[in-house]
Amino acid sequence: MTEYQILNLMYVAFISNAMYFVAMVLLTWLGFRMANNVRNTENPPMMGKIFTSIYCLFVGFFFFNINQIGGTILDSYVAQLVDIGTASGERLSVLSDSAAGPGGVVQTIFNAFIVIFQLLLVWGNE
Repeated sequence: MTEYQILNLMYVAFISNAMYFVAMVLLTWLGFRMANNVRNTENPPMMGKIFTSIYCLFVGFFFFNINQIGGTILDSYVAQLVDIGTASGERLSVLSDSAAGPGGVVQTIFNAFIVIFQLLLVWGNE
């Protein structure tokens, strides 16, 4: 494969991953709305707290998974670019190895922060 073909396939993979990412952003927003509604209810039912917590945990897991898939897409195509000896492969490998890159440690910490924030809204005391 040529460099252009590899880069084109990588960008197509990122487009579909970005569509899932947008869905996770919307579902995360909905989780914050649900958590806020539970928090602002005077005596929220226990089942409401439990189901909201389960929802937030699932969305957090799926969001984490989407970020890891993005990192895997980048890693696999960077490896192909490096194998054929392109300069773009070397430049992209810096991003691939970065803690702030797709699927990196910073995104994982941010995902955990979101879920903890939502759960504190549901279970925390005012």
